Amino acid sequence: MPDSQHLLLLADTHVGDRTKALSKKLLSAIESENPDLILHAGDVCQPSAIQTLEAIAPVRAVQGNRDWLLGHKLPTLEQFEINGLAITLIHGHINIWHYLLNYARVFLTGMHATRRSYEYQLASMYPHSDIIIYGHTHFQSDDFHDGIRFLNPGAGYPQWTSRFKLQYMVLDIDSMGNCKVAQRTLDP
Repeated sequence: MPDSQHLLLLADTHVGDRTKALSKKLLSAIESENPDLILHAGDVCQPSAIQTLEAIAPVRAVQGNRDWLLGHKLPTLEQFEINGLAITLIHGHINIWHYLLNYARVFLTGMHATRRSYEYQLASMYPHSDIIIYGHTHFQSDDFHDGIRFLNPGAGYPQWTSRFKLQYMVLDIDSMGNCKVAQRTLDP
């Protein structure tokens, strides 16, 4: 029987893009969680951020739209299984063309795509997933629909959608595939 897994979920740290480095307070909190694995859902922006996190625990990270724009090479998708659960790790912007079309829509209409619209598209793209971990929206959420659990850890740097807090999640998967999710928010 596989062991329980204690996972730390992180996204949108934007190191070197919107912030100079990972927050010391965030790193201390991550270290105190003692995760088995850190899953980063993109917009890492500098390889040094992954190296810093790897000093705490092994890291799996995917490429976000800002990583693509900055030339930071990461896989666009990670799919794997933990204790019988099919997990998809993706940034969530769908692809670079979808990302650019969304900004054209914002410019023309003032309307942003909602997190639900991203989730429905991801559900249609990865229908065999039990859990889809994504970022991009900078909005921490734990949703369940279309038979899939959607986890967005929020932004790992302080910005307006998080009320200028630091955000991450903890996902525990026991040996039977049962999940427990905890959202974490820190003052910077």
